[in-house]
Amino acid sequence: MKLCVTTDMFNYSFNPTMDEKLALFKGHGFDYLHWCDNWNDDVLYTDEQMKEHSKAISDHGLTCLDVHGTATREFSIDALDGTLLKGYMKLLENRVRFCGEVGGDAVVVHPPRVYGPNLETRVHRSKKALESVRELCLDLGVTLAIENCSRDDHITLEDFFALYEPEFIGFCYDSGHANINGNLDYIMGFGDRLKVVHLHDNKGTGDDHQYPGWGTIDWGMVSAWIKGTGYDKPWNLEVTLYPKHFEGTMDEFLERTRASSVLF
Repeated sequence: MKLCVTTDMFNYSFNPTMDEKLALFKGHGFDYLHWCDNWNDDVLYTDEQMKEHSKAISDHGLTCLDVHGTATREFSIDALDGTLLKGYMKLLENRVRFCGEVGGDAVVVHPPRVYGPNLETRVHRSKKALESVRELCLDLGVTLAIENCSRDDHITLEDFFALYEPEFIGFCYDSGHANINGNLDYIMGFGDRLKVVHLHDNKGTGDDHQYPGWGTIDWGMVSAWIKGTGYDKPWNLEVTLYPKHFEGTMDEFLERTRASSVLF
C-alpha cells in the first residue's frame, strides 16, 4: 500500500528544518506528502516561497498530494466580521494557488462551527468564502475537501454537497474526529465525495493524532469503508509526535507509523 505523511509531524516536538523533515520521510520509504505546515496561522506564501517548497519536495523525490488550508481564531470560514472574512478568503486563495504549484489536487477546509450563535448567518458566510475561489479551483483542478470536525458537521456537509459539484467541493475524512464525535455512521454516507483522508488514532477523548493501533478506532471497519469508496490515492497518516505520547526519536516514530499500516 502506498502511504503518505503530513509535513508537520515533528513541528511540535523536534521541529526540524523542512529539508531535514523531507529527507527523513523519504529515508523511511514515504514517497507522498500532505502539506500541513502553517495550517493554523496567517502566513501567506509568496510566489517565490511556493516555488522553493515545490522544488524542495521534488528534489527529495517526493510528491505532494494535497494541502491543508489554514484558519485562525480570527480568520475563519464563518467570520461575521467582514474584514476577517476577507482575510480568510485571502488565505484560502493562497493555499489553493500553493496546491496548484506543488501539484496537489485538493485543499482541506474546516467547516463553519456548528455550535455557537448565528449559525445560519455563519453558514451563509462560509458559502461566500468557498465561492470566492470556485473559479480558481476549477481552473487549477483543485477540489476543496471539507473536513469532519464536530459531532453535527454532517448537517452542513450535506448542504454543501447538495449545493456544489464534486469537482469543486469534496470530503476529507478525519478518523480521529469521527472517533471522538461518534458519528462514523453519518460520515460513511459521504464516501462518494471522499477526496482526502486524515488517518490517526485516539482513545475517544482527545485529538491525540497517534499512529493506527494506538487508540480505540476500529481500523478493520474504517479500512473496508475507504476501500469500498474507490478512494485510490495513497493513504495519508496524519500522525504527530507529541512527547507526552511517544518518547522515542523521529526515526523510531516513523518506523512505528509505517508498521501501523498493517492494520489496513
